[in-house]
Amino acid sequence: MTPLEAATALFRLMPQPPTAIQLEEYGLSISTSDLPILSRELLSLNLYWILAAIDAHVPSRYRTAIRTSLFQTIQSTWWNSGYLGEGSWDDYLKEMTDRCAHYAHLVDYEGMSHMAVSAEAVSFLEDRGIVTSEEDRNKLLVFLIDCAPAAEYGKLLEAAS
Repeated sequence: MTPLEAATALFRLMPQPPTAIQLEEYGLSISTSDLPILSRELLSLNLYWILAAIDAHVPSRYRTAIRTSLFQTIQSTWWNSGYLGEGSWDDYLKEMTDRCAHYAHLVDYEGMSHMAVSAEAVSFLEDRGIVTSEEDRNKLLVFLIDCAPAAEYGKLLEAAS
């Protein structure tokens, strides 16, 4: 698999930005104004797992090409379509880098699992008022776990090498 093919396969495996209808299937009612906040966190969470899988399964000489192609595709689809809200693409990249560093700390130094990292993402969203009840917090956790297929990214890249 070429770096472009790997990036394309990773992008196809990623969930698309959530819709109100999709969230309703989980019993969640998120305001239209809050969807970009949720989309940004969902994307950052997935990118954390994708970047970790790239580092774990791809020879270093191909990593930059895969990342570059993947980020270009995300920018042209998620960002340019307005799914991630206000601000610039560079602002989002800084935010994503900070979120990924936080997730890496949780996994590498605190030994947190995929589920625990997803719970941390829920806490981040809860702090921003996306959910307010324990019941909705649990529903959002299920949604994020379902939409961040960490193991699948590694399997895809492992099979491609």
